[in-house]
Amino acid sequence: MQRRQFLATLIAGITAASSSGALLAQGALGGTVAPAANATGVAIAGQTYAPLNTPTLQTVGGRIEVLEFFSYGCPHCHDFSEPFDRWSKKQKDAAVRRVPVTFGRPQWVVLGRLFYTIQIMKLTALDAAAFAAIHQQGKMLYDDQAVLQWAASQPGVDAKKFSDVYYSSEVTNAMKKADALAMTYQIDGVPSIIVGGRYKMLQQRGMNFNDLLLNTDAVIKLAKQSAK
Repeated sequence: MQRRQFLATLIAGITAASSSGALLAQGALGGTVAPAANATGVAIAGQTYAPLNTPTLQTVGGRIEVLEFFSYGCPHCHDFSEPFDRWSKKQKDAAVRRVPVTFGRPQWVVLGRLFYTIQIMKLTALDAAAFAAIHQQGKMLYDDQAVLQWAASQPGVDAKKFSDVYYSSEVTNAMKKADALAMTYQIDGVPSIIVGGRYKMLQQRGMNFNDLLLNTDAVIKLAKQSAK
């Protein structure tokens, strides 16, 4: 979702997006390139990825770092969340991390704080539940109290501890770092994938999630080769 789409989406209540959930909407993953024969499972500059002018390949423990920039409030991110999660769990050569974006929107700051609170407290079930609450149940989790009330209603959540972590300096600092990363990589639409800090994945019209992730695999291999 691009910046200009946000207000219209918020007013509409952020309903479930895209017709089938199988196709990425225009504006996701760093923009759309001109129609061409869709390339699958390949790393082609200008088609499946855009090279970034960064001097150092980003790795974590010897593995290529892969970042997914997203927001719980983005309908495309909701559609992408399950296939991306399945894909990330299979990765051996990549260290995958998700980064919430705000684009300066107070509502998405709230959702970013929700994400980091879930991560810190290891409440993994709440990740999918947050997407479902917004995009399937129509809950407007766009202010602090709405988020805290929703979290307190979830199984296994200590409301006091959740509130303490949500307002903690640890979450505040994590949000600052997330905003800085989004600026560094000039993220203007989500979901967006960055591989090794050097490659920004591109979307072709008609590309589905599987195509995109196969291309990401190919770019990870490219990043590994460049590290040798």
